[in-house]
Order: sequence, then C-alpha cells, then structure tokens
Amino acid sequence: MRPKLFASSLALAVVAGFAGHSFVECLRAGAVAEAHAGARRAAGERWEYCAVTRAQFQGSPRGGQYWITYFRGTNVRVETVEAGVTENGLAKAVSRLGEEGWEMVGEGTLDMGPARGTPPPALYFKRPRE
Repeated sequence: MRPKLFASSLALAVVAGFAGHSFVECLRAGAVAEAHAGARRAAGERWEYCAVTRAQFQGSPRGGQYWITYFRGTNVRVETVEAGVTENGLAKAVSRLGEEGWEMVGEGTLDMGPARGTPPPALYFKRPRE
C-alpha cells in the first residue's frame, strides 16, 4: 500500500472512530435522561402547573401586560408581568418561567369562570413540585 493512501485510510478510520464514539455517547446520554425521567414518573412525581395569558382589560400599556396564572389544587394565584414600550411582554413572561424551571406543555384557552365572550388563548407550563 502506498504511504499516502495508508495515511489517509488511517486518518479516516480514526475520525470515523471518534464520530462513532460521540454518536454512541449522545445516545447513551439520551437513554440515561429518559431513565431518570421514567424513574421520577414511577416514584409518583407530582407536578405544578401554570398558564400565561395576555392581560384581559382595556388600557394595557403599549408593551403589554401578561398574566401568569399558577394553579395549586383548587387555588389560583395570578401575577402580572409588565413590559415596557420596547419589550415583548409574552417573551418576558415565558423567559421568567424558563428561568424558574417551568417547561411548556401545550396551548389552549383559559376559562376562569362565567363566560363573557371567548376565553383567552393561553400557554400552559409544568414543573416538578418541590
């Protein structure tokens, strides 16, 4: 075998070996994470939930106000997230929840009582209860 061909083949084999090892490690990391998630579910992990909606009143500032509605049993707590003129209120609320460990799980409407029209659209989040 010619030396250049041998060196190229050897380099290709080494690169393929590293790539294969990296791929296997990625698969293994995903399997470990899924195993941990499965163990949490099997252990009866409980969740807490919240929803983000646009504030439902007239006169909201230009940047917007959003409500984060936290659900705990039959109790509901609402916090207002205010955004300035140059900010995006939804992005601010979602970023805040992400920093607090919440994960988005879906979207729908939030019906909070006697209907006065169409319930507002909402983004729903969950996180493990502490």
